[in-house]
Parts: sequence; C-alpha cells; structure tokens
Amino acid sequence: MKIAAFILLLVTLLPSILSAENQTKQEQELFVFDKMITAKFPEKIPPAIPKFIIPENSKYLQSTDLRSGFYTSLEATLVYENAISRKDLDQFLQKGFLNSEWRLLQTSTTEKESIYLAEGFSRKILTILVRPSTGGGTKVNVYFKKNNNY
Repeated sequence: MKIAAFILLLVTLLPSILSAENQTKQEQELFVFDKMITAKFPEKIPPAIPKFIIPENSKYLQSTDLRSGFYTSLEATLVYENAISRKDLDQFLQKGFLNSEWRLLQTSTTEKESIYLAEGFSRKILTILVRPSTGGGTKVNVYFKKNNNY
C-alpha cells in the first residue's frame, strides 16, 4: 500500500518537476506522506546526502527523504543543477571522494553522462549521475540508500 502511494505521489510530482526549469519564481513546495518527505525546490538537502558532492551556487530542484525514524534516512534523492562544466564537476567529485569517508567503488564516463557508485560506513550506498543541463552547465541526480536498519 505504501509503495502504491509512493508511486502515485511520484507520478503526480514528475510533470511539475520536469517543468520546473521553465518557472522563474521558485518557492519550496513540501509534500509529506507518512515517513516520506518530497520537496520541489528544497531549501536544504536531505541529511543523508553528503555535502561535499554539492558545489557552491547549486540550485536544488527536487529532493526526497524516506526515514525509518525521526532522523535516520533509509533512502534519499536530490536533483540539482549548476553552471559548472561536466569535466570540472567530475574533477570536483573525485577530489571530494578522496577527502571523505566514502569509498568510490566504480565510475563510468561516456560522452553524455558520468556515473559514480560509492560505499559509506555501515553499508550506505551513494549513486551519482551527472548529465549536461538543457540550459548549459550540469544536472546531477544523487541517490542514497542505507541497506540496514540499525
């Protein structure tokens, strides 16, 4: 039942998220369902997403946070864009992983996108997808998942 509600919420939000680039006024919109919080143009990122992967002056487009308790995130997503080129953002991410507790497991780079897979302490997984943005710069999708509940 919760999965069906999540899919319904995602389907209703997807068109508004995709048309978000055409809006000039960008106020935060929050949607809360049980332990899941989805935000359009969030003011802050979910606590599970590491801050070192987000360059300054990034514009947050969408975030989702599924929590198991008051503060512990089971899954989180963040979509942001910035004016940095994909090559510069790739270098920024690789330097960030070198100086963090996250271990970079795999990278894949093609002409159109870069994908990063990292593992954190206590079986946490982080996936980052970097693509060119329609207005120039890059658009980044970040996915976080915790594989245990303690």
